[in-house]
Amino acid sequence: MRLSKKQIVVTGAASGLGASIAEECVKEGATVIAIDRAQSPFPDARIADVGDEDQVKAALKGLTRIDGVVNSAGIARRAPVGDTAMEDFDAVMRVNLRGTFIMSKHCLPLLKPEGGAILHLSSGVGIMGVRNRSAYSASKGAVVALTRNMALDYAADRIRVNCLCPGFVTTPLLDALLKDPERTARLTAMHPLGRLGDPADIAKAAIFLLSDDAAWITGQAIAVDGGLSAGNMTDI
Repeated sequence: MRLSKKQIVVTGAASGLGASIAEECVKEGATVIAIDRAQSPFPDARIADVGDEDQVKAALKGLTRIDGVVNSAGIARRAPVGDTAMEDFDAVMRVNLRGTFIMSKHCLPLLKPEGGAILHLSSGVGIMGVRNRSAYSASKGAVVALTRNMALDYAADRIRVNCLCPGFVTTPLLDALLKDPERTARLTAMHPLGRLGDPADIAKAAIFLLSDDAAWITGQAIAVDGGLSAGNMTDI
């Protein structure tokens, strides 16, 4: 098992990609510290809003070391800039970017003694343009930039920092779009491999980046997206 005896903090662990990644970590032998605003089914489940620094510090209390962190907590809003309420912009930034920053900040001292891995969840829309996702795209693009800076800042501490950029994956965040069969078909067709992502597709990539198999990989934004970011599938 690739994560045997490792302790991994996973945020957003109550649902979606966070839950899938946490489950896969357990299968690979890790002890998971599951953090979310909602209760998750893991033995060490802790409640915290990742955008609140005091709550994050409280959630990490009692830990003396960790081997990895997965910043998966995230929310989405769909609108162009002109139609985005500032409350929505602030909410997205608070969870997706500020939450990633705060959790990383307070996990770093627990990683530094032995080194380890930090994995941020960005998005395909953080590395390519997609309509009507201004706040979400901005937050996820910032996570890519944060990944590269952290990789440089903490390489000497043997802490690797990478991020995953998923395509459209069948999680609760996508539920509203998938209610329309025509829209689902169009969305699926955007992915050259011919299907939407499954949470397991992202979880398996996460395990690789958390494990010693990825010991020489840091500062990377890796697309796991069925070819979505490779380009436009339309034959012109």
